[in-house]
Amino acid sequence: MNKKTIISIVGAVLIIGGLVTGFILYQKGIIFPKTTQSQQITSPRARITYRGQNNVTALQILERRYRIETSGTGENAFVTSINGVRSDSTKNYWSFSINDEPATVGAGSYVTNNHDNIVWELKDL
Repeated sequence: MNKKTIISIVGAVLIIGGLVTGFILYQKGIIFPKTTQSQQITSPRARITYRGQNNVTALQILERRYRIETSGTGENAFVTSINGVRSDSTKNYWSFSINDEPATVGAGSYVTNNHDNIVWELKDL
């Protein structure tokens, strides 16, 4: 094999490896996540962060930005799924905190303000 052939083979292997790695990272949402500046989803799809909005409940903001499922509605809503990540009532549940403090009311009852940092996490029982 001459030098030109070896360089071509090494180059092809590197390109293919880069493409495969990029595809895997894209599929897992590690690169190019579908978020905006005001929302963030972190791996492994079990934590979501967003800013509050004056006079809007934490649940209303969540409903506007993500695909969610709940048990109950309004003030009595219990979030069971966010973007297809479903809680399992025997193993875990979706919980939210406000400014690093656990919520003491439901998301449908908590009226946010622009300075609130809301974090949803899938927590183990």
